[in-house]
Amino acid sequence: MRRDLETIDSSNKCCIVSNMKEEEMQMRMVDALAEWFEAAGVTHYYGYCGGAVWPLMDALVDHPNMHGVQAKHESHAVHQADIHYRVNGAIAPVIVTKGPGLLNCVGGVASAMHDAIPMLVIAGSGPTHFLGKAGMQELFYSGYDDAVPVLRPITKGSWLVVRPDTAIDTFNHAMRVATSGRPGPVFIQIPLDVQLGLIEGEVEAPVRRSVRQRTRVDSADIAEAEALLKDAKRPVLLAGGGLVRSEGGAAALKGFAEQRGVPVITTLPGKGLVDEEHELSLGCVGRSGTECAARATREADLVIALGARFSDNHTVNWRKGAIYDMEQTKLIQVNVDPEEIGRNYSVDLGLVGDSAAFLEDLLVAGDGAPDAYGDWVSTVKEFKREWRESIQSVLTAPTSPIHPGRMCHEIGELLADRGRVFCDIGDVIQYAEPYMTIRRPGAWHISPGMAEMGWAAQGAIGACLAAPGEPAVALTGDGAFMMGPQAVATAVEQGLPVIWVILNNLELGIERKGANGKFGRSHPWYSFTIAGSGEPYTPDYAAMARSFGADGERIDETGQFRPALEKALVSGRPTVLDVAVDTSIPSYFTKGLDRAYPDTWGESYPSYGGLKLAR
Repeated sequence: MRRDLETIDSSNKCCIVSNMKEEEMQMRMVDALAEWFEAAGVTHYYGYCGGAVWPLMDALVDHPNMHGVQAKHESHAVHQADIHYRVNGAIAPVIVTKGPGLLNCVGGVASAMHDAIPMLVIAGSGPTHFLGKAGMQELFYSGYDDAVPVLRPITKGSWLVVRPDTAIDTFNHAMRVATSGRPGPVFIQIPLDVQLGLIEGEVEAPVRRSVRQRTRVDSADIAEAEALLKDAKRPVLLAGGGLVRSEGGAAALKGFAEQRGVPVITTLPGKGLVDEEHELSLGCVGRSGTECAARATREADLVIALGARFSDNHTVNWRKGAIYDMEQTKLIQVNVDPEEIGRNYSVDLGLVGDSAAFLEDLLVAGDGAPDAYGDWVSTVKEFKREWRESIQSVLTAPTSPIHPGRMCHEIGELLADRGRVFCDIGDVIQYAEPYMTIRRPGAWHISPGMAEMGWAAQGAIGACLAAPGEPAVALTGDGAFMMGPQAVATAVEQGLPVIWVILNNLELGIERKGANGKFGRSHPWYSFTIAGSGEPYTPDYAAMARSFGADGERIDETGQFRPALEKALVSGRPTVLDVAVDTSIPSYFTKGLDRAYPDTWGESYPSYGGLKLAR
């Protein structure tokens, strides 16, 4: 009896050991995903939890070395991951729940897509058993694939994972798609039961499926570009947002400009790629760019566009002769995305390639002297001198409340050596673009493509996490700040030196001014007022900041602003500066330009490449 019992007991032990070994080899799909995060070099992830991602949250508990940042709204998480990438080039995944959680991401994901920011957005869903059953928070209206069709038009790829054993392969493919060609966001949704499915084997790192990409223009096209440059008398280099994200772009631009003596202008996203104090830099060109840059582009006989897509604000809605005179100016357009080349202007030479590599190769191929365009450089230097002289009264305006142009100028001066500014959407752009001087590549960031209000106010937190110890200034309007003021709470929780400078004009300034200009009156929505009385309304933003645990200060006098910003930069604490600005100041537009949308269907619009309506 005892022998039999011992035999049975021994047998059971063997079975138990065998089962334990088998179980040790198995893991949940979400545990494999957490390992994949590690293999991908993830240091931070952003998001907001919910029942559909409980398993993934549980798996990440075992990986405390990766820092999870709980945003106060899913859109904040997307903007924070967006800015995180812009600062240090690292993808920080965004994790959200199903239904309203992932739908709150749509605007931010579209912004990232517009600005070519690679991003990985992960959402949960109900179990596959429930697909199509109209469960809580399920998007069942047009099929079984939940939110995937919603995100598809605003991402480079959108997938629903339906098998645990193919999940990592899907993530590797998605990462490759996000980072290759023209970068952009990708979306993956994982049902609850798929997250918990048991799998076994080795987790393949994304580097094993990635591509190294620095597309170079071939030598024959380089030679043709060099020939066009040699024939030119008045060339300019146009640096766009694509060059910002091209490895070594700023150095290549500065080196080429100096060695060949070619003036530099930038689009709004490219602002500061070359120190705007540099003698060859003319600043931004566009609707609210510098007058000297606009004069140079109108008179140029060759524009070399580097990672620029010629957007509406940049070109003043593609009007003939407004910014560019493309009937007498030749155009070389270099872009990694062939769809951008020739989209809005015809090109003399359209080249698919990395802009920084193109500049390096063009410099080697040519032998032009730095003074070959000496007369032209002297001319544009005079343009710049006249422009700087014309704005001195703005930069030193003594009136109170502060002139918004002076406010933006002083921010640039205080960030000359350290820190970054993130410009929100609204009237702030019309003052920051022309009046703020940026002296370092990477010190200026903006998201003008989708132009989502609150991008900077909500997302600047990501900058301080991507570059610890470096202050980040979110330059925002009162309207944009109110889109998500609870971001201040996140900065307090994380102990981050984010500084919100709020241009408080008691209105949606650019909207009210535009509507008044067009119709001679404005709707009450354009201003912040008390219903009934019509009295101006503004919260006490400084008190709001202090209630969150941050520092807050109200600025009413011009002389108070600079010391307050200096103090905030030194403090290393999250700070809100509520700045009353002079509301009598009109929005700045480059001389002779305005928003000027075509609004008469019965008349042809004077743009390039279009036919005219027959009379």
